[in-house]
Amino acid sequence: MRLFFCQGGKTILKLSSAFLLVLMLCFLLELRNLPTVHSKLLHAYDFMEDIGEAKNVTERLRSSSFNSTLNVTVIKVENTNTDGVSRQMGECGKNSSSTDMIDSRRNITLSPVAVEKVKSIASDLNVSKSETIYPTNIIGEYVFVNNDLCREVGVIDFIIIVHTAPDNLDRRQQIRQSFANESFFVPFHVRVAFLLGRPRNKSLENSLFEEHRKYNDTVMGDFLDDYHNLTLKGVMGYHWVSQFCMNSRFVLKIDDDVMVNTFKLLYSFYSHMIGKNKSIFCSHWRKNYMRILREGKWKVDSRIFPGKTTFPFDYCSGFVVIITTDLVTPMYEAAKVTPFFWIDDLYLFGMLPYVVGGVTFHDYPLNNNLTLNDAEAMKCIGQHGIKCPILASITRADIFGEYWNLIKDTYQAGLWKLSSKFIS
Repeated sequence: MRLFFCQGGKTILKLSSAFLLVLMLCFLLELRNLPTVHSKLLHAYDFMEDIGEAKNVTERLRSSSFNSTLNVTVIKVENTNTDGVSRQMGECGKNSSSTDMIDSRRNITLSPVAVEKVKSIASDLNVSKSETIYPTNIIGEYVFVNNDLCREVGVIDFIIIVHTAPDNLDRRQQIRQSFANESFFVPFHVRVAFLLGRPRNKSLENSLFEEHRKYNDTVMGDFLDDYHNLTLKGVMGYHWVSQFCMNSRFVLKIDDDVMVNTFKLLYSFYSHMIGKNKSIFCSHWRKNYMRILREGKWKVDSRIFPGKTTFPFDYCSGFVVIITTDLVTPMYEAAKVTPFFWIDDLYLFGMLPYVVGGVTFHDYPLNNNLTLNDAEAMKCIGQHGIKCPILASITRADIFGEYWNLIKDTYQAGLWKLSSKFIS
């Protein structure tokens, strides 16, 4: 006698002619579900494969080879595209007679111009094909995320994405209660998302889960949160915005030790930005200007950018960067084929815009619109009020409250909104 359990039921059926009809029905029901089961099994297999790759690569990234990055392996195909990067079936896949290159594993099509740009980056980074790493293959699945953070309103003016360290809860709380708090800026719509990797400390990770349950504004990727993994955090941010916050007009990327004068941003700088496309607003370093350091914290190994003394890309000082949202998806797609480089400012705001092409940098220079000195910024506001040109600065945690109150009191006093817009 054989036994059969029907779809989780507890009744044991004897295999006899009286139950053949029932058995056939159960079999058909199970057969109908096989594609779903098969799909889930494949997804689980792919997920485990990705996690394995992420863990292996992260271990490599934790080693002394942080300055390494990788060559690109691509396959020539007959395809169509315009300048830049897109999904194979994306908006850039127009008819043309050009021969493009495609990395079939990542399903990304590159125009001939973009192909040459990627090749030049791979040459500058000077590593073997066996070491090739792309950020999009490392960031893994989200550990936790709020898919609906930007869906409560039709159009968001700014989504603020904050690169934050796991143990900086106090700084995140300061930001939530101050310049990222939409209630201060009605009728504008502002959202904030804090970007994290996994901490080494399990108890800290549990605390981060609790923080996410309470505020629902943190995004954690499945990679180690480490200084040399900031490029991964930035690419994850591009991915998250491209998935869940494309109704925002601008993306404001900051570090968690930054104070932003959001009043200044919305009532002065915003009018200057509106209508611009494929644009980045930041403290802009022109190509072949910033020295490549071969010693110290920012050391780049001598085999990387061999024979060069300056970085061959326009890029941004990354503590405050504003990006038009139309650039986010192309730059995320570019990260699928642009070899990893650990200095995030150069990779996120230099290499990726270079590969995408047609990007305009708008300079908000240090010591004018941005500053690394919070005392200087506070002095400027104290002396010049709303006409102080400083948009943002690095700030110390112990004076954050005093600094924010100075901004808030300055902009909430009187009829300041009626004054002329001012950017010096």
